[in-house]
Amino acid sequence: MSLKQTLKKAKQIERQLVQQQAVGTEPSHGAVKPRNCLALDPLLRKGGIHEKEDIDIVRKKRRRETKQQLRRTDWLSE
Repeated sequence: MSLKQTLKKAKQIERQLVQQQAVGTEPSHGAVKPRNCLALDPLLRKGGIHEKEDIDIVRKKRRRETKQQLRRTDWLSE
């Protein structure tokens, strides 16, 4: 989902909530609240485009990848 689509979806949800409040129908406690689409956007996650290529960060990433690779290894078949 692109940033433009995400913003469009967020505005649509906001308009629906405003219409519900104008009509006077409060969402019941059992009703499912709409998710915050912006919170799920990968561009707004920590790091991303603006992440620094710091030595510590690179080492941390490499360690994490190595740990994941070791977890995936089937040690009994070797």
